[in-house]
Amino acid sequence: MMKEKLNQLRRINHPQHAILAVAMIGIGLILVCNDYYFFWPPFAVGFLNDDLTGGIFIAVGVWLFSWAISNKNKIATNRNLLVITAGLLAFESVSEFIHGSISGQPHMIMAGFLEFIVLMFDFLLISKSKKHNY
Repeated sequence: MMKEKLNQLRRINHPQHAILAVAMIGIGLILVCNDYYFFWPPFAVGFLNDDLTGGIFIAVGVWLFSWAISNKNKIATNRNLLVITAGLLAFESVSEFIHGSISGQPHMIMAGFLEFIVLMFDFLLISKSKKHNY
């Protein structure tokens, strides 16, 4: 039973989706573990630093990973997951750029660039993925 599951993980049908999923889970874990990650805008700090924000990233990452290793891949689920991922990555990238420019912290600007690169990778997956059940 366990050996079959490990063999299934070795034969990932969509490795690019799995890579994107791991990135989403990593971002989510960083957001969950740091309760003071966001500091601007001041009125939204409490909402943005809530563990739900990171939990959404983790949930989408886990869902995307399960889609990548599944044999029953629905095109609509793929499309919806990639679009949700793009929205989350765009939010996080812009947030990092804004926080970096306000605080003058170069590592935040670098994180924004890295998240922007992951967003471009997501757009590449969206462009290469099937759109319909032809």
